[in-house]
Amino acid sequence: MKKNIFLLSLTIILFSCHKTETSNTKVETTTKKAIVKDTIKPAQNKNSSDTIACIDVVLEILTTAPSYAEGTKGLYEAVVKNGGTSFGITVEGSPNPERDKALDYSENYVLSLHETYPDRMPTIARYTFDPSKNELYEYNTAEDTLLPISFNKELLLKYRKVCK
Repeated sequence: MKKNIFLLSLTIILFSCHKTETSNTKVETTTKKAIVKDTIKPAQNKNSSDTIACIDVVLEILTTAPSYAEGTKGLYEAVVKNGGTSFGITVEGSPNPERDKALDYSENYVLSLHETYPDRMPTIARYTFDPSKNELYEYNTAEDTLLPISFNKELLLKYRKVCK
């Protein structure tokens, strides 16, 4: 009886593990290179869809700063080469977090630059724009300090016009 059960079990295992045939037909594929950058979408003012918001000007101040431009030069290609999809800016703090779609309230605009991967979004740099001092800073993690960085001061006029 034990011999029959053993043979039956062995037969079931053999039939359940049989190799499936696959066809050797070639499927023609086309690869297209696309460049997509994950950046924050401009916040829309509820009063008018064609009006620029404060956060848009702050993002312009940051993204046109020479140190930001130098730091992100070639970043997209490096992220994709490492298995990522893009990089982007997160608004972590803002004087008006609901309007600016920020994560939290802050007297200053707190922005972080991150790389985007399927399983994580590591922050690689942090920036702060202080509207009361009209100054842009980069956060130095090693010294836990804000270092002023240069930016296009002409954008301060645009900021004052839009945000005051």
